[in-house]
Amino acid sequence: MMMTHYIGNDIAKETFTIRILRAEPTLEPVGTIETFSNSEQGYMQALQWFKRYHVVPETAHMVMEATGVYWEASALWWHEQRFAVSIVNPAQVRYFARTKLTRGKTDTMDADLLAHFAATMKPRLWSPPTLEMDHIRIIMRQRDAYVGMMADEKHRLHALSVRPHSPDSVVTMTNEHIRYLQECIHELEKLFKDTLKQLPEWKHSLDLLMTIPGVGLITAGTIMVETLCFRDFVDARQLAAYAGLSPAPFLSGSSVHHKTHISRIGNARLRSALYMAALSAIRSNSIFKQQYQRLREQGKPCKVGLVAIARKLVLVAFA
Repeated sequence: MMMTHYIGNDIAKETFTIRILRAEPTLEPVGTIETFSNSEQGYMQALQWFKRYHVVPETAHMVMEATGVYWEASALWWHEQRFAVSIVNPAQVRYFARTKLTRGKTDTMDADLLAHFAATMKPRLWSPPTLEMDHIRIIMRQRDAYVGMMADEKHRLHALSVRPHSPDSVVTMTNEHIRYLQECIHELEKLFKDTLKQLPEWKHSLDLLMTIPGVGLITAGTIMVETLCFRDFVDARQLAAYAGLSPAPFLSGSSVHHKTHISRIGNARLRSALYMAALSAIRSNSIFKQQYQRLREQGKPCKVGLVAIARKLVLVAFA
């Protein structure tokens, strides 16, 4: 459908700032840039403001950045009002700002930039995950947070053990906190499994992923929740790019010839899970181990070989 308006929505904790651009006959601002409360009351006020300028939801494309968690409620509300909503990577907008030689950063400038980004780039439309998908993602991300906290506590416990005169009470509290975090992680994993039982399609996908050497329950669960069970991916190359595992060459003429590395522009959680799965895969008696050994025999560094295996895991997981 042809869009009549492009809307930049810059969201903060307490407020959101809106810029409207009319698509035809030429791209031009509509009204002024306005700021509203980031609440349902603020959404309703903005909706009335849109009506004043004859903005029709079905032909209005709203773009906002995926920063923090404050965008989620707003994106869902505008989607339910039948606006075309896109959620974009902040890095995309940052690079787009360079093409316009944008200097400085304010909410007003960001809203205007997002509106122009929408009109120029026409990013892919967003649709919200199902309630079950969202629950599983929250469970797995909370588990990851606890795992990180437990690793930090174990490092602190080690530091206490080698320091002279560490108070016994501090050591005891640290040990108790580690045990508590272990219990929380166990409960979240159990909740993840119980929730999956109510979703036969997800359970089937999880079982398939766990047949891949090196991919266990946690890795398979991470892959599923971070890709929403591969919902928005056309092919495996797109998935590898999303994980930040696509090669990024750096060549220019005859004088610039840097080593190729992975882009790292993508989902860090997914990339980390695949890298850890690659470590497990090369220890198993599988084709992944054979490929890794061939790369090492060719003189490739250890990390290059592991990244290659992680990318191969993406291809197999998608298949």
